[in-house]
Amino acid sequence: MPNITPARSAGAIALWSIRRFVADHRADLWEASLLLGGPAAQRRFLRLVSRLRHASGLGPHLRREIRWLHGVLTLELVGDPDATDPGHFCDIHPEDLVVTGICRLGDAMTEVLCALPDASVPAATPLPAKGARVAA
Repeated sequence: MPNITPARSAGAIALWSIRRFVADHRADLWEASLLLGGPAAQRRFLRLVSRLRHASGLGPHLRREIRWLHGVLTLELVGDPDATDPGHFCDIHPEDLVVTGICRLGDAMTEVLCALPDASVPAATPLPAKGARVAA
């Protein structure tokens, strides 16, 4: 029987959930990243997709990139001088149907992130060796 700790299980579930969301909405996320953040944000999104595909866990960098994507979708990065190409969203008319789609996408990502199991313990936490006693 494999030795799986709750933190490792939670991390695997979180990674799977995020991968599934990105796979299900990849084209819309790609377009939204371009519309809201410009070509640089679109390239950053594509790097995130590649990292998710090859990731074995949710490390700090991957978590930061996921938070970044969520910030782009929810316009949390508006006014952030460190944001990639800030202001692209200003080119979108508020009544354009794409705005509704982006809002739904942001809401859906928020739901996915809020539903993730607690993976606050790093997945790289070493496991005790077989036969090792754990101090009480």
